[in-house]
Amino acid sequence: MLVRALRVPALRRRLLWTVLAVVLFRLGQTLPLPGVRGGAADETAAGDGGGGPLHGLVELLTGGGLGQLSVFAFGIVPVVAARLVMEVVAPLVPRMGALRAAGEEGAAVIARGTRWTAVLLAAAFAVVVAVAVTDGGCVPLTGVCAPDDSSLLHAEAHGPLVPVVLAACMTAGTAVVVLLGGLITARGVGEGFSVLFLAQIAAVVPDQVLNAARETGGTRGVVLVLLVALALVVMVAVVVMVQQGERRIPVQQARRMAGRRLFGPTPTYVPVRGGQGGLGVMVTASLLLLVPAPLGPWPLPAYLLVVFAHAWLRAGIEPGAAELADRLKQSGLFVPGIRPGRQTAEYIGYVRLRIGLAAALCMTAVALVPVVTLMVFDGPAGRYALGVTTLLITASAALGTVLPAAKQMESLAVLHRYEQSPR
Repeated sequence: MLVRALRVPALRRRLLWTVLAVVLFRLGQTLPLPGVRGGAADETAAGDGGGGPLHGLVELLTGGGLGQLSVFAFGIVPVVAARLVMEVVAPLVPRMGALRAAGEEGAAVIARGTRWTAVLLAAAFAVVVAVAVTDGGCVPLTGVCAPDDSSLLHAEAHGPLVPVVLAACMTAGTAVVVLLGGLITARGVGEGFSVLFLAQIAAVVPDQVLNAARETGGTRGVVLVLLVALALVVMVAVVVMVQQGERRIPVQQARRMAGRRLFGPTPTYVPVRGGQGGLGVMVTASLLLLVPAPLGPWPLPAYLLVVFAHAWLRAGIEPGAAELADRLKQSGLFVPGIRPGRQTAEYIGYVRLRIGLAAALCMTAVALVPVVTLMVFDGPAGRYALGVTTLLITASAALGTVLPAAKQMESLAVLHRYEQSPR
C-alpha cells in the first residue's frame, strides 16, 4: 500500500507534511527549556534508580519530555485531558448538545473549544511544574530530583521571573503541539494527535523494553522482547477482527407493482456491529493493577471485570435500534419472520446484545494477553503493572492510528485512479 501511495502526488504531499510535523514534534520533546541544564534530568534519574514508581508511565504518556524538561514537556497529555473534559461537560451543557447536532459547523466550534481548553490545562500544569522545579528542584510525577549540591537549572537561572519563563515556554510548546496535530489532520495522513501519540510511544517503548530485557539478562531477556512483540501483534489483530466483524441481518423488500410487472422480494442485509469499545477502557482499567499487593488479590479480577462489563454494556445500551427499525419500515424492508416496528427493534437489540457478549469475551481475552506475557517473568509488582499498561497503551495507539490512516490513503488512491481514468 505504501508503494502505491508514493505514486500518488496528493498522498506524497500528505505523507511529507506528516513526516515533517512528527520530526518537529520529536525535536521539541528533546529541546530543553531555557535555563535547564542539558542532561541534568537524565543524570539525576540515573542517580536515584530511574525515577519514581510511575516514571515509566509518565515517560510513555509525555514521550520523555516531562522528565527532560523539554519545550514540549507534556506531549499530547493536555489535548487528551481537554477531550475528556469536553466529553464530561457535554451532557451537562445544553449548548454542547446543540453543537453536536449542528454537523460540521458545530464540530468545528467544539474542536476550537477543545484546543483552547488544552492550552489552559497546559498552563495550569506548567505553573505546577515550574514552581516545583525552581523551589524544590524536582519534576512532579517523575521522581527526578536534583541532589543537594546541584540543581536542574543553570547557576544564572535564578530569580522571580524564572518560573514565569518556564511556565510560559511549556504553555507555548503545548500550543505548538496543538497546531502540529491540526496540521496533520488537515494536510497529512490520519488523525493528527493519534499520529503524534504513536510517534512518541515509538520513541519511548523500545528503550523501555530493551532496559527490561537487560535487567532480566541472558536468554530470558531475548524471550521477553519476543513475547512483548508477539503480544502486541496478537492484541492488535484480535481487536481489529472484533471491531471489523459484523453480523448481517437478512432483510427483504416487500413486493411492489411497476406498471404490469411485479417486483420483489429483493433480499439484502443490514450490518450490525457490537465490538466498538477498543482498547481505551483497558488502559484505564489497567491502572487498578497499580494497587499495592497488601490490599489483596482483587485488582486483577476487578481489571478483567471492568473490561468485560464495559464492552458488553456498551453493545447493550448503544442507541439506534429503534431508529434503524423505523428506517427499514419506511423503506419497505423487513426481517423475514419478524413484524416491522417494535418487534424488529427488539430483535436488533437482541442481536447486538449477543454480539456484544462475544466481543466482551474477546476483549477480556485480549486484556489477559499482556498479563500472561509479563507474569512469566518475575519482578516488582509495580513494574509488572506498568508493563501491562504500557503494552495496552502501545497497542491502542497503533490501532487508533494505523487503521484510519490506511483507510484515508486507500480512499485517496481510489480517487486518484478515478480522476486519471479516461472518460
